[in-house]
Amino acid sequence: MDVIRRNTDYAIRAMIIVGQAREGEPVSTRVIAERGEISYQLACKIMQRLHGAGLVGSRMGPSGGFTLKKKSSAISLLDIMEAVQPPLTLSRCLSVDGFCGLKKKCPVTGRMKKLQKHMMDYLSDITLEDLVRDCRY
Repeated sequence: MDVIRRNTDYAIRAMIIVGQAREGEPVSTRVIAERGEISYQLACKIMQRLHGAGLVGSRMGPSGGFTLKKKSSAISLLDIMEAVQPPLTLSRCLSVDGFCGLKKKCPVTGRMKKLQKHMMDYLSDITLEDLVRDCRY
């Protein structure tokens, strides 16, 4: 299974495109779809999810579109990912209580917890500002 799903990849692209706009300048879904190489219908759904997560604001009308609701330095890659896909976990034993009866004796669980924390911290440390700065499109 992919850690970063297709819709998550598209959401990251969309957020980079919105993040590249001048502050306060709305970006239409059509522009997001074209520049991000995303179908228009899927771009609409993704932008709804990002809006629902409070990452973007929207303005209606002919000159409307989406703007960032926070500074790009305050939006993490993890924020974007969590807006469009279920929480990331390395194993069910880390996320579902009672999943495994060996959890208290398991020699791997402690290490998996550390790896899980490292992964979440790493994704939290990457900001949209970083992604926009490093973007090649």
